[in-house]
Amino acid sequence: MQKYFISLEELHSGVLAGEVAYQIKNVLRGKVKDQFLLGVEPQTFLAEIIEVMNKEIKFRVVKEVTGNFELPVFVSLFQGYPKGDKLESIIKYGTQLGISEIHPILMNRSIVKIDQNRKDSKLERFNKIAKEAAEQSFRNIVPSVQGIQKLKDVDFSGYSIKILCYEETAKNGETSAFKKAITAAKSTDRIAVVVGPEGGIAPEEVEYLKSLGFICVGLGPRILRTETVIYYILSAMSYEWELSK
Repeated sequence: MQKYFISLEELHSGVLAGEVAYQIKNVLRGKVKDQFLLGVEPQTFLAEIIEVMNKEIKFRVVKEVTGNFELPVFVSLFQGYPKGDKLESIIKYGTQLGISEIHPILMNRSIVKIDQNRKDSKLERFNKIAKEAAEQSFRNIVPSVQGIQKLKDVDFSGYSIKILCYEETAKNGETSAFKKAITAAKSTDRIAVVVGPEGGIAPEEVEYLKSLGFICVGLGPRILRTETVIYYILSAMSYEWELSK
């Protein structure tokens, strides 16, 4: 069953238009009495088609659907801006795996050049990718993709657990810091995870983040690419918090 995130106003109106209506009518070939899910963060409702019009779908709410599909702890990714379309994949699959928020960060070794005239359109696309991935994975919320910032401009003060994924820590054989951090996490915590770009995190950035309370963690003996780190992190968190008991 497909899920769509809509506004509270759309829910109350009982009418869907635009892209959602197009998807239901032309892609899913929706007809009267077909059912689908509507998300109005953080609630989800079962809805039923009552009329298919040219560019609109009329529906009625059947019932509210209960269930929590979120990680039990809020996790923000601060991703060193990678080249190409890697950030889009990070947003898509990070959303499917339960990330709460994504912050693209320009770091010393980021090689991408940001077109200032396209920043707004890129951010709009990033959030659309997150929305579609949240619908596909039946999330209760759509993770927010924040505007691009430089590392020194980021405010980390709201986070109680701060994790820095640093390959030199892994090369030195550190194997316990990450597990200790997530094992001790409580539902009231907010976790910040910093991942460097392709060239890694510069030593001066490591020292800066450590001064803010970040702990350097290794993620096993294999060195991961920047676009796969958050998948490892979120999978390990899900296992520890959701599957291990």
